[in-house]
Amino acid sequence: MNFAHRYSALLLASLVSVTGCDRQEHGAPLFRLLSPDQTGVTFVNTITTSDAVNVQTDAFVYNGGGVAIGDIDNDGLPDIFLTGNMVSSRLYVNKGDLRFEDITESAGVATDTWANGASMVDIDNDGYLDIYVSVSGPKWSTPEERTNLLFLNNGDRTFTEAAAAYGIDDTGFSTHAVFFDYDLNGHLDLFLLTNDPAGFARGEAERHPSGMRSESPTSYDRFYRNNGDGTFADISEDAGIVREVGFGLGVVVADLNGDGWPDIYVSNDDTPSDVLYVNNRNGTFTDKAATWLKHTSFAGMGIDIADFNNDGWLDVIQMDMVPEDLQARKRSTGAMTYSSIMELRRRGFHQGYSANTLQLNNGVIRGSDASFSDIAQMAGVAHTNWSWSALFGDYDNDGYKDIFIANGYPKAVIDFDYQVRMYAVRRAGNDQRALEMLDELHSYDVSNYVFRNEGDLTFSNKTNAWGMHHPGFSYGAAYADLDGDGSLDFVINNIDAPASIYHNVRPTGDTNHYLQITLAGESPNRRGLGSKLTLRAGGQRQYIDHSPYRGYQSSMDDRIHFGLGDAQRVDSLEVVWPDGRYQVLTDLQVDRVLTVRQRDAAEKKGPNTSAPADHRMFQPMDPGKGLKYMHREKAFVDYSVQPLLPHMLSRQGPPLAVGDVTGNGLDDVFIGGAAGFPGTLFMQREDGSFVETTHRQPWAADKDYDDWGALFFDADGNGLLDLYVASGGYHLSPVSGLLQDRLYMNQGGGRFVRDTAALPQMLTSTASVTAGDFTGDGQLDLFVGGRLVPRNYPYPTRSYVLRNDGGRFTDITEMAGPELVQPGAMITDAVWMDFTADGRLDLVTAGDWMPVEFYENDGERLRRITGSVGLPPMLGWWYSLDAGDFNNDGRPDLVAGNLGLNYTFTTSPKSRFGVYAYDFTGNLTTDIVLTQEIDGTEYPFFGFATLGREIYTVGLKFSTYESFAKAPIRNVFNPSELKEAVHYQADTFASVYLQNDGDGTFTLVPLPNFAQLSPIRSIIAHDVDGDGNLDLIVAGNLYYSEPNTPRADAGNGVWLRGDGHGAFTPVPPRTSGFLAPLEVTDLALITMPTGKAVLVANNGDSLQGFTIRGR
Repeated sequence: MNFAHRYSALLLASLVSVTGCDRQEHGAPLFRLLSPDQTGVTFVNTITTSDAVNVQTDAFVYNGGGVAIGDIDNDGLPDIFLTGNMVSSRLYVNKGDLRFEDITESAGVATDTWANGASMVDIDNDGYLDIYVSVSGPKWSTPEERTNLLFLNNGDRTFTEAAAAYGIDDTGFSTHAVFFDYDLNGHLDLFLLTNDPAGFARGEAERHPSGMRSESPTSYDRFYRNNGDGTFADISEDAGIVREVGFGLGVVVADLNGDGWPDIYVSNDDTPSDVLYVNNRNGTFTDKAATWLKHTSFAGMGIDIADFNNDGWLDVIQMDMVPEDLQARKRSTGAMTYSSIMELRRRGFHQGYSANTLQLNNGVIRGSDASFSDIAQMAGVAHTNWSWSALFGDYDNDGYKDIFIANGYPKAVIDFDYQVRMYAVRRAGNDQRALEMLDELHSYDVSNYVFRNEGDLTFSNKTNAWGMHHPGFSYGAAYADLDGDGSLDFVINNIDAPASIYHNVRPTGDTNHYLQITLAGESPNRRGLGSKLTLRAGGQRQYIDHSPYRGYQSSMDDRIHFGLGDAQRVDSLEVVWPDGRYQVLTDLQVDRVLTVRQRDAAEKKGPNTSAPADHRMFQPMDPGKGLKYMHREKAFVDYSVQPLLPHMLSRQGPPLAVGDVTGNGLDDVFIGGAAGFPGTLFMQREDGSFVETTHRQPWAADKDYDDWGALFFDADGNGLLDLYVASGGYHLSPVSGLLQDRLYMNQGGGRFVRDTAALPQMLTSTASVTAGDFTGDGQLDLFVGGRLVPRNYPYPTRSYVLRNDGGRFTDITEMAGPELVQPGAMITDAVWMDFTADGRLDLVTAGDWMPVEFYENDGERLRRITGSVGLPPMLGWWYSLDAGDFNNDGRPDLVAGNLGLNYTFTTSPKSRFGVYAYDFTGNLTTDIVLTQEIDGTEYPFFGFATLGREIYTVGLKFSTYESFAKAPIRNVFNPSELKEAVHYQADTFASVYLQNDGDGTFTLVPLPNFAQLSPIRSIIAHDVDGDGNLDLIVAGNLYYSEPNTPRADAGNGVWLRGDGHGAFTPVPPRTSGFLAPLEVTDLALITMPTGKAVLVANNGDSLQGFTIRGR
């Protein structure tokens, strides 16, 4: 890990032992740690430091070693090779019954170099596994000391070193090697991952998005083509491999877009940005990380690729180094500013955040580009301490791939108190004291993690329950069925401790089954690397793209393992070989090892493709229809006003309003504009095309307003739709005249004029407006939701109930709904609906730091009855509401869109997320302190670097990161300040379905996890497929998050198919065709000559449109 670069940079900006889940399970643990005496594996990767060699002089001294597992003598038992950094690597042959014998010296594989990665491959096609060792060293090491090694297997448990003869005696700073057939000619080629401490020490990589340009071959990743004659050629440049300094710590090869060709994912530590080499199928690669990945881990470490959710598409997990515990996290994280992050983006760096990422593969929707969404937060695997290896595998044989993560570091060098003191003494020239401080520094002596796949896009921490709770410093790891009992065991390379061997002890009475596959490929790829296996059993489909090189500096046994759950037969096993031939085996027995031979395959298999576009329910609208719109925002940085905002508030638009303003039976569309840009009206013609009419409309003169909400409705009862526009603005003064809402009256034919006398004075930043006959007089009244007080988040503001008096509107809120004035709220959406079934329209509202509120219309006023509708408190960050009868019982139900469950901020009734707002600094601005409740006590969520920079009293009160990290909020600020502060807490961020029970109460049902991946900022209730049941179309995302918080960008929009009983099934974009991956602010359903269509409004981007097939 390049901690010095990362944390020194964060420190400068800032200065202007977890052992798993506590939940225990009954019964013996799944894994049992075996001692060296039991196994015979006594290897210890000992690191001997000195004044000359330590983590201050060599940032990579504690980067650890790897593991390779494979059957080197073809006796059917997996053997173990462990790499040593300052000690020799060791080779152990499996004697059976989990006993191993060290044959290093007799085999001729002892090493005296800094060995990193280990890769087993039959490079000479003789049927025996050879061993390739990636070698590195300190920045002062010579090329000769860094020569990679190739140990050729002689077939008699001896090896001959032959790297030079094969042309792969590379002398760079190698991390790991991956062998695969990139051009599908049958020969295994070589990608070599590097991690250059010399380039890192120069500190120049941060100037370039891909690292530091270098002509030195030691400084960048390389690609070697197998010439087919026992030699390799370096074709890096011709193949499109970037010639930049790489700090590579992880690499995996797999076919990520299902086109039948292997791609390469390179996980880079800090800089350069990650690289995703997509195979162009012509001998070259193109980096598509910036387009396929919405963001990555900032300090990328180990990596793995597998289909963890059994949908047939390969997903990616990438490690970072962020503690799980909030206090520990605050001791080891600095504070990036918005301007510093924007500068990185300007230079071309990708979005990267300090957290693990779990990239869910959304598949190929159109064309050949795949799309990924990071769901690590919702999955429960985002923060796992200083993590190195990550490995997918089915460790409990239930049919779902679980996750193992290796952890630890001998010195806590990312502790900011150490960083502050160390850099201070070094600036003073006292290097000896800096070394003494290093000796005194504590370690990150933590356990590894193991997570069980729950089958619903989430994982549960089983570290304790499964027996993985032993602390240490673990790096490379590999798994294999070491004893042939049908379960996966672990071998882990530790620093300064014996290698760990965990025996997977199948529980007594275990009913889960397995099937293991050995591929017998044809020469020259006799192990069938790159083959694709699809297994169907027990109603599940599992997919594996076969490559043993995964995790961190390691390679797995090439026997392929499928857990089957309780399935007692395998329905089918399909194997697609790299050359396209395939075979299908059916009705297979379980609990055995099956050999599949390439010679038995005959036919060619085409690439995996998504559903044909013309069969998808949603089709992109014809761009020739004229509905072209690009939303633009003037640059305003909210953090310049309130630096501690959880996210920007100024980017609320654009809103959409849909209605037939011309009377031709077809919907027209209004799109609100941001400040400085007028709104736009598109009128629909009889042929379904649109024409823009902005230049003829009055809102062209109102372009200084910021349009946050819009609604077409008949204000004066003349049969023509008029336009209400809600005016917002975080950038404005709280009493600015530009906050006044506007009403534009339709004069006929879609020609509007503004009626300045129709509305009362409303100097409130509003964002939602909904019409309904609240008074029962036949005229449409309005509810207008107050969104915020400009420049004063999270202070509540008032909302409005406007009575329609013949096209003139009177503010009757004080009489009709006084709670909507005082204390007020931050309303994001509202709906009129008769949830009491008394014939009168009631009101439901939603917003920030509040519940979904229910107001009963008693004929005179709106009476808040939220506490009596049978729901829990439901305090959330609600964005959207929609009503409809989703269970076909004749009563209106509700759907409420919340922040979602895939965000850094998490909450629950027992661990609430909160906020305090007060002028703590006395400078007449509202300061914000976000909090997390732990065991009933609130703590500041962000660390000393963030709060101390913005609230100077914090910096005066605390002298260390540690003391601040441990301090509850009551010890950070004076009790009188906290008492006067605005204080809110949220207890749920889940988006929900609220079913109307018909007796004045509702039942809460969370939406499926697929709909929790991002904020739901807009909802459409519509019967998409014509089955008579209401469905949902939802979309969202939140891009402008607090600078150190990963943005909410995992959403792609989703169609939730309703079953008519209140349950919803997600239809992913690759199947539905509905793809809304940007920052969606509004959705609208429109009528066209050919049927219905959905419009998607995106902040700072183009309007999207999708027609609904046959609807």
